[in-house]
Amino acid sequence: MTTATITFHAAHNYGSMLQAYALQHALMQIGVSNEIINLRTPRQREMYKPGRIGGNALKDNMRRALALPFMKRLKAKYALFEQFLQNELKMTHEFASIEEIRNARLDYDCYISGGDQIWNTTPSDFDWSYYLPFVERGKRISYAVSMGPKCNEQVTDRDTVRKHLLAYDHISVRENATKQLVESLTGREAEITLDPVLLYSAEQWKTCYDQMPLIDGEYILVYTPGFEKQVFDTAMAVKRITGLKAINTIYRPKCLMYSGITNKFDVGPWEFLNLLQHAQLIVSGSYHAVILSILYNKKFVAVNGRQDNRMSTILQGTGLLHLSVSPSDDIKAVIDGTIDFAHANDYINTERAKSINFLKNALAD
Repeated sequence: MTTATITFHAAHNYGSMLQAYALQHALMQIGVSNEIINLRTPRQREMYKPGRIGGNALKDNMRRALALPFMKRLKAKYALFEQFLQNELKMTHEFASIEEIRNARLDYDCYISGGDQIWNTTPSDFDWSYYLPFVERGKRISYAVSMGPKCNEQVTDRDTVRKHLLAYDHISVRENATKQLVESLTGREAEITLDPVLLYSAEQWKTCYDQMPLIDGEYILVYTPGFEKQVFDTAMAVKRITGLKAINTIYRPKCLMYSGITNKFDVGPWEFLNLLQHAQLIVSGSYHAVILSILYNKKFVAVNGRQDNRMSTILQGTGLLHLSVSPSDDIKAVIDGTIDFAHANDYINTERAKSINFLKNALAD
């Protein structure tokens, strides 16, 4: 059986590339060939250029000046993502638009809308291709797709969304809110499956990258895909409580205001896993950093995790919802507490088996 996946594989985002890698390898491990449809629209390419901020150009001289001292490391980071893309993923040739995909008249037995927020219609790099309207022949499956952290606000043009969803043969999503919205739009059942990142065990991930720690000594890893003040404020509070240094990997001008946080920008997907593995504690505003912390059994806090339907679904399932923190919470009590990962590990192992069975059954149907 031949399969093709479409997802945010080329987004210079740790979770996006790692989940694309994991889903492709999970499919190959169950005995089907897989290629990723290499859609890279001009707007997505532009938003990840070194020195760009969240898809928006550096509009004024002050921002340009702030970025210049870090440009060498930002270019190194860009190169690490591009190397991962070219060396670690099996892809088709590159397409710049849905029209180019249609004209290619792809011929696979099955097309899979992969994980990540590809059904969230509000990001600047959203494209209708992620709903598979170009498919003429072949089965359509979605696996662990998300409509976003606040999907009821982030899914527009619902008539078009409904039309595309009704063409799928099997639908699985990543969190409760997306499941409810899909079912309300289509009247069909959607199954919740694990994010592809969790289809790999921590031990499997550790075979993929160099185990030598990139940072000497003990440290806190602080990560959120874009600047979130509450995440950085929480990291500073944890730093004061623990006395540990804090490491940040994203470049945003406002990050530079936190002089107590060390910036390490030249970090690609494999380097990020290395930093997470060796951190003493992770302060996260990122869904993927949260699930990787759980997978690696690392102490973490999920900033405002209860308000993010993606984080809250996995935190509830693993019994770790108490690790969601808000500014009014006693951070010290949370980080001083012990974490019993036994239930979380059992939950992930059980759900991993169910998720792989979903893929097998959907492909075999």
